[in-house]
Amino acid sequence: MDLRVLEYYLTVAEEENISHAAEILHVSQPTISRQLMDLEEEIGRQLFIRTNKKVILTEEGVLFRQTAQDILRLYSKAKADHFETNELEGDLYLAAGEIESFDIIGDKIREFHQKHPKVLFHIHSGNAEEICSAIDKGTADIGFIVQSANTMKYEVFNLNTEEPWGILVSRNHRLAGREYVTGSDLMDEQLIVPENSRLRNDIREWLGSGLHIAAAYTLFRNAMILTANSDWVAICLETKKYVGDDLVFIPLHPKRTASASLIWRSSPAYSPVMQEFLSLFGIQNVHGK
Repeated sequence: MDLRVLEYYLTVAEEENISHAAEILHVSQPTISRQLMDLEEEIGRQLFIRTNKKVILTEEGVLFRQTAQDILRLYSKAKADHFETNELEGDLYLAAGEIESFDIIGDKIREFHQKHPKVLFHIHSGNAEEICSAIDKGTADIGFIVQSANTMKYEVFNLNTEEPWGILVSRNHRLAGREYVTGSDLMDEQLIVPENSRLRNDIREWLGSGLHIAAAYTLFRNAMILTANSDWVAICLETKKYVGDDLVFIPLHPKRTASASLIWRSSPAYSPVMQEFLSLFGIQNVHGK
């Protein structure tokens, strides 16, 4: 499979029009059409539905778009990792949860960029399951998660943070004035919980099996909006620093906390960029197990 064909495919998928894609790529329309038909024949799937005005991705096409993006990202990453220069440059792919202790990572990114301005950070937000998947596929170099996933197969560096669990409610909610909440306080509430199977099991164990879960979130920003505009309750890590005056964070009782860690895949060798970044945390002589 020619990597150029994947670029053609992704551009057509973005533009939904072969003519527009041809103009962007400076390639003739018949060339792109032929290459896309060859691609469909090679992988044995119909990727597009073609109409007079535009092309639309099939369900198989949507799934293959993610695969194509991953392949091109890995190729770009491999080229950058093997490009030798006197000045450190390249890319670092970081997958991170949206938690307050990302401040620690942010400080290190800024410090690193001052020393190595030619390094580009790619920051992907996701939950622990998505982050582990990105590391497994090689589309992320380093993950930043709370301990809500099985990390036995990774190198792990605990940042020794303590992230309290609690609830987020609108300031007008009946629980807004509480110093803390228990499982019994939440039995009649519409709950929004993390989209993470391990965490959901933990939450039911902490608070009781009779909870009513109305929605699950991957990225917390959307959960904040849903909470602010309703009487629903979001279960989350502490977010006092980033919520506005319309929301209130209340810790759980008994107290529950999570610890944030850096994780990465064990390997015989790592890129100079990755080794240098990890050294900012005092992690030296990075190597595989």
